[in-house]
Amino acid sequence: MFKMRFVACMAVLIGLGTAVQAQTTITTTISPVNCKLDPADAAPATPSMGGGIAAAGSNKFGQAYNNFLPLAQKGDAEAQRRLGNLLMRCAGHEDQELGLGWLSKAADAGDTQAAYMLGTRYMNGAGVTQDDDKAFALVSKAAQAGMMEAQGTLGYLYSAGRGTQTDAYQAVVWTVKAAEQGGVISLFNIARDYSEGAGLPQDNDKAFYYMSTAFVRTPPNQRGKFATLINGIAAKLNLRDRQDAARRALNWAPGKDSLSDVLNDAKKSQKQNGKG
Repeated sequence: MFKMRFVACMAVLIGLGTAVQAQTTITTTISPVNCKLDPADAAPATPSMGGGIAAAGSNKFGQAYNNFLPLAQKGDAEAQRRLGNLLMRCAGHEDQELGLGWLSKAADAGDTQAAYMLGTRYMNGAGVTQDDDKAFALVSKAAQAGMMEAQGTLGYLYSAGRGTQTDAYQAVVWTVKAAEQGGVISLFNIARDYSEGAGLPQDNDKAFYYMSTAFVRTPPNQRGKFATLINGIAAKLNLRDRQDAARRALNWAPGKDSLSDVLNDAKKSQKQNGKG
């Protein structure tokens, strides 16, 4: 039996990438940076995003800062997000306050990744005062813009009733949106919902199928975290049903409407619970 929804740890690296990757990373280690400006790190004659990204990736704070700052001051939302995230990785309170300001500017300018970064920080109280209302608003903004990780996290917020009323149906809707983009954590959560009958009809066959679908798409070195869960569901089925589900799991592919059956089940469950 699952005890809670899984929530993917966000890759709070320097601004993430420009493209949303398949949600197969379960954990992320964030390297701190030495936030002292070195006089040797003179501002480049021509600040560039590439120069800042390369420096940040090597934890060269001064070089990254001097590349991002002029671009951020000119209103470049990506530079604002990357500069804000760089400063948020510093230990000093003043630096983190500045970082929060730059991330907010980027989010206000419509940068989806900045909105999600801020949302998850408010959700977890990371460098900011924990605030579920702000978390929900920011994560919703990123989710509605199509960001897979944000959609999965929004499903969790609806499920937990954080920043909004608990809504099992909306939890499934947003979880499905993320899963249809290849979100592995969201596939695990769909399996959990079928197993527990939370927002979806209780169905061990479907629970095992979606658990298997997620499991085979999880990096091998991280599958051990879910072995107990999948074995617990497998024990409720006969061998033939397990083998059939495992074969079908290998053939599933993400894509629009690839989980339409799950949404139909969610609607049925909603009606049965008198909320349709």
